[in-house]
Amino acid sequence: MPAIRLPAALLLFALALALGGCATVSSLNSAARNLDTYALNPLPPQPVTRSGGRIVFVAEPTVPGAVASDRIVMKPSPIQVTLLGDGRWVEPAPVHIRNLLTRSLANTGRFAFVTSASVGPLPDFTLMTDVESFEARLLPPGDTAPARVSVSMTLSVARDADGRLVASRRFGRTADAADTDALSVVSAFEAATGALLREAVPWATAVMTGGPGV
Repeated sequence: MPAIRLPAALLLFALALALGGCATVSSLNSAARNLDTYALNPLPPQPVTRSGGRIVFVAEPTVPGAVASDRIVMKPSPIQVTLLGDGRWVEPAPVHIRNLLTRSLANTGRFAFVTSASVGPLPDFTLMTDVESFEARLLPPGDTAPARVSVSMTLSVARDADGRLVASRRFGRTADAADTDALSVVSAFEAATGALLREAVPWATAVMTGGPGV
């Protein structure tokens, strides 16, 4: 039987399909690869003699699109966004940040109830958060560290009785990472986020309880 000769255009099309299929399989394999999972810590419980009677609802933060998933953002340059290849957050970043704020506020012992659930008792205050940065940035060779974590956000407190904005303040912290692997970068996230919470949570608590430090 004589060999069948395919037109050159058809051969190129078949080759493109094959290569595309390989690329798809490669992408699926990459997406299915197991990644180490990391969780940041809220502020620890504080000893208090009496808890307050205020109820606080913590709204889900607004975040840049790059940090809306459970992947850890690493920026090689100010205009380039990549994802850390060997680690992920335990939950999507907006949910994780909200849970950190919720648990840290609850652990102050100054409130009757702090929740992020959409159902429950009517709150006295709502805490809103606008996250500006929650990312690691690669630093130029010869800098003080290979990467630096930046965490910044604006916290706003609204009174639910009349919807009035009571107070708003921006908080930001950075921390250098010893290396660019996931554990080193997340350790820097822990340092930066912990420092921010130690400033932001007492401020928000004072705003909502009428204490000093507003």
